[in-house]
Amino acid sequence: MKNVLKSLIDLQEIDRQLFEIDEKKGSLPEQVEKLESQAESIKSDLRNTQLTLDKNQKELLGINGTLMDAAEKVKKYQDQLYLVTTNREYDALTNEIETVKSGMVEMEARQLVLETEIEELEGTMASSEQQSTDFLAQLEANRDELKEKSDLTDVRQKELELQREELTKNIGQRYLRKYDRILKARRRAVVAIERSACVGCHKQLSPQVVYEIQQMDSLIECENCGRILVHIPKDGD
Repeated sequence: MKNVLKSLIDLQEIDRQLFEIDEKKGSLPEQVEKLESQAESIKSDLRNTQLTLDKNQKELLGINGTLMDAAEKVKKYQDQLYLVTTNREYDALTNEIETVKSGMVEMEARQLVLETEIEELEGTMASSEQQSTDFLAQLEANRDELKEKSDLTDVRQKELELQREELTKNIGQRYLRKYDRILKARRRAVVAIERSACVGCHKQLSPQVVYEIQQMDSLIECENCGRILVHIPKDGD
């Protein structure tokens, strides 16, 4: 029985490590997905900024062209003032000049707004592109690191699974079924005793039960939590 209990102790340690590996592997895809989502968000922001910048530049180009046409039109009307022969014609040209100039004032105000926005957007683009470059470089490094960790984890998992397979050959099916049943319900099926108590649930044990557990001559379960109780000597024992 001592050999069976020692094998169960070793089996519990292997299963503990396998549980930890499962937890780590479970978080790796989430980390990658989070990083990928952040990268896509940065790209989306860059695309939207570029679209706004293109739109403003196109509008500014149109305004600049319209202002040039308006300036030529004003000059043309002003030249015509010297050629008119009646007050009616003079007043009509003057009104046209004022109308065009009024429109030019509005366009120049919009021109100033666009130039300011374009300058800010260009600054944002430059900053965002640098941030994107830095982030993507970090993302690639993190992706490689995560892959390496995952590969190492897979290797270790296979090693532990092989060890588990070999170890279970030394445990009778009766005890193995009991162990697996407890493990499924409690995660830890085999626990030590400390200060006359079950480490799993902290239930105090009688001196007689503690003595029997220390002898390692029989499989004893905790009356409270059902775990298999064992004696694991500490240094100096």
